[in-house]
Amino acid sequence: MVFCYHLTTKFFVSINIKNISAGYGKKMVLSQISFEVSSGETVLLTGGNGSGKSTVLKCIYSLLPLWNGEILFENKRIDTLNPSDLIRLGIVYIPQKNFNFENLSVEENLKIAGNIYSKNERCDRIEDVYQQLGLKALKKRKPFNLSGGEKKLLAFGMGLIHKPKLILFDEPLAGIDNNNTDKILAIFNSIINDPCLAMIIVEHKDAVRDIFNRKIKIELGRIVN
Repeated sequence: MVFCYHLTTKFFVSINIKNISAGYGKKMVLSQISFEVSSGETVLLTGGNGSGKSTVLKCIYSLLPLWNGEILFENKRIDTLNPSDLIRLGIVYIPQKNFNFENLSVEENLKIAGNIYSKNERCDRIEDVYQQLGLKALKKRKPFNLSGGEKKLLAFGMGLIHKPKLILFDEPLAGIDNNNTDKILAIFNSIINDPCLAMIIVEHKDAVRDIFNRKIKIELGRIVN
């Protein structure tokens, strides 16, 4: 599955986080965070609980406003945009908790995720997701009848339907069994060689050790060496 349509395989900076600070209420959680991720690169954010890793993803996806600093995607400032605009630019966020509609089928969830496309294009994209994630047999089932791992696959599908250039994963292996962990790692292995795709992953499990290019450690809201 091809996730972007660049004509060159030359690596370039996909996302540039520049001196961002942010928090909740009056409590600062991130302080002067700066790093870059290039196309074709997978970066793992590490650090203790409450260190600010997930907050970084929320800031990138405009779910939490910046107190200062800026975020650039393909040299364009994006921290003033909303999530729907970011999706159109090729940025998707897959949170730790499944973001699906429990009362709708797998197929209906994917249709809603792809409703920004024409009917024919949406059908093609859904078929691609079915093929890649093995979800076709589950398409008529509703999320409350799915296992934790199957729900996670649906969450992946709702992101991958957009053929993203940047994927933000918050603990993709949380709460799933070994069998589904293997399935999700196989998906990662199928997409990490795409030179047009960048990924930022927050994950505590050692199972991801073979899929990232480098680690960035965050402690008390700051990047540490």
